[in-house]
Amino acid sequence: MNADELLRLLDSLGLRGANIVVHAALSGFGSLDGGARTVCTALVEAVGNAGTIVMPAFTYAETLSTDPGRASAISGGAGPGPLSRRPIAFHPDLVVSPEVGAIAEAFRHLPGVLRSNHPTHSFAAWGRQAREVLSTQRDNNPLGPLKKLNVMQGQVVLLGTTLQSATAIHLAEERVGSPYLSRRVAVRVNAAGYAERVVLENVPTCSNAFVKLEERLDPAKIRALPLPHGTARKIPIRYLVTLATKLLESDPRVFICDDAACADCATKRDAFATNRFGVRDSGARTG
Repeated sequence: MNADELLRLLDSLGLRGANIVVHAALSGFGSLDGGARTVCTALVEAVGNAGTIVMPAFTYAETLSTDPGRASAISGGAGPGPLSRRPIAFHPDLVVSPEVGAIAEAFRHLPGVLRSNHPTHSFAAWGRQAREVLSTQRDNNPLGPLKKLNVMQGQVVLLGTTLQSATAIHLAEERVGSPYLSRRVAVRVNAAGYAERVVLENVPTCSNAFVKLEERLDPAKIRALPLPHGTARKIPIRYLVTLATKLLESDPRVFICDDAACADCATKRDAFATNRFGVRDSGARTG
């Protein structure tokens, strides 16, 4: 695939003037001239000056403070493995976690791209409303940019990735008050240039089970086109969050994955087994 072919594909998705959050896997494009940067520049051209592009620039594997051996899958996909006892302090030039992908890392280097300052869940954004979207994020509101895109009737764009990567689905967990949204501690370089510990609220965790939504998607709500290895899809954020909310309301444990080694989902099970007074509920269902 070359740059012209990629641009035609993105044009066919109907991205002109759209406000989008992109989750992309370079492997989905097969042999692509120019690699990850070609994807980024094609997205900018496809959206145009009237639109806005947002991508995760997460650094959870590097900046979270936790005990060794605690696996995580905060952004979707395979977890980053054991997290360091001595985390790296977040700063605006910190490399994106490898699990988030080469395209996200290339995107933050494009001219005009801004990056938020959240120590684990920063976002990078380009376009007409990039600064406004990023300004909504706080340490206790990591998904603020996605909430803003939702209000703006934005779209999730999946390029060679599945719903496992769709961070916007975590908005449904906040909406229903899932008990497993966590408080965590990370490290960030402050304005004086010193590393400081930061307490974070509402930190999302494992998203492996988001694929359970795949079979519930209405094809009429989605624009989908084939890639050399996978699919390119455009899905309205509002539709996806509403769908996930209804599923959580019917089964609050639905987004607990089946991986017995997933420490995040073990924590989710524990949250359901403990009531709001911190007393163990022996009758709670943990599956």
